[in-house]
Amino acid sequence: MRIMEAQNLAANSEIDQLPQPSPIIVNKASLRTLKRKVFLQLFRILNQKTRNPIKSMLLLDQFKKKYQSIFGETMLSKASKVDNRFYFRLGSPGFPSTASKRVHQNEISRLLSPGSNYGLRTLFIAITKQCPLDCEHCFEWDNLNKMDQLSTSDIIRIVHEYQNYGTTQIMFSGGEPMMRKNDLYKILDKALPGTDFWIITSGLGLTLETAQVLKKHGLTGVMVSLDHHKAEKHNQFRGNKNAYKWATEAVMNSNKAGLVTTLSLCAAREFVNEGNFSGYMNLAKDLGVTFVQILEPRAAGRYKGLDVKLGDKELEILDHIYLTYNSSSKFREYPIVNSLGYHQRKVGCFGGGNRFFYIDTDGDAHICPYCTEKTVSVLQNTPEEVIGKMAEKSCHVFEKSVV
Repeated sequence: MRIMEAQNLAANSEIDQLPQPSPIIVNKASLRTLKRKVFLQLFRILNQKTRNPIKSMLLLDQFKKKYQSIFGETMLSKASKVDNRFYFRLGSPGFPSTASKRVHQNEISRLLSPGSNYGLRTLFIAITKQCPLDCEHCFEWDNLNKMDQLSTSDIIRIVHEYQNYGTTQIMFSGGEPMMRKNDLYKILDKALPGTDFWIITSGLGLTLETAQVLKKHGLTGVMVSLDHHKAEKHNQFRGNKNAYKWATEAVMNSNKAGLVTTLSLCAAREFVNEGNFSGYMNLAKDLGVTFVQILEPRAAGRYKGLDVKLGDKELEILDHIYLTYNSSSKFREYPIVNSLGYHQRKVGCFGGGNRFFYIDTDGDAHICPYCTEKTVSVLQNTPEEVIGKMAEKSCHVFEKSVV
């Protein structure tokens, strides 16, 4: 039944031509104007807290330096514009919005009171175990295609609780979240204002009509997994001859619907070289995405027990790609690159409720999707209790972040 449904979802794909229009802001004056507006919002929040304009200006400068120390680039070195909102970090909601103001308030509170938790940037919720693919790296491999445990009402309750806790971005994953497309409509309809919502998908069934309906119900963006710029390589990685077609068409359909689009790449060891990244980034640019996310493989899920960790040489290439594509004028028209590993190696892990955490398909909290140890049930504990219990744990790769 589920496999037949997957085949039906894939049947109504559309083929478009590249290149697609790019959302990246290339006009320097427009980017400067955006910077002034963002910094003005930050200044006003600081001044509301300090009641001292001079101190607020000094703290704003400190905030910018903190940002650069974490991410290795100046704040707002690149940005995109989608549906009259601006996006400059994958883990941040669009500006201007209630969510963007909230995340700035949360970060300024952390700046003024180091070591304290103020809301979440991102909550990942796996809403289904169902998936028709056979992905090489799947971190939910042991749970795939078993009976789903989270009801639609369970997910709505979780969403509401964590919105009230101060979460500014929620990403729905799986399995393949499009297998619960109709439930997604209901969840988005019941959501409170003040949060950006995304789905993390293979692209299965994401037709133009479906993308438009998701947008109408309140979806902000779509993160599409694409693990190679060559179709045959991606199809092999995903274990399905249609995977590349689904992914690329999903991106183009989502762009047309006014959704923010991201390509997510699991950078396996054999992929990591300058030539592959050049080909991948050229494709990302032609597809018109805002972000490219680079994930480093972890020995979890289907990779458990395998030697997949990247070496120093590969990590040096990843860091170079991240910094160069985000900072060099040569790549000004290219998508913004997000690399969790870059800042995790510098300042530690933001998971475990520091800035984000992961809820699995049973409703149990994990420090991140790759930390397979269940920590606590989110259905039986308040957000404050869940965050408190996760604080007792640590990431299996990186130190806890203290910034």
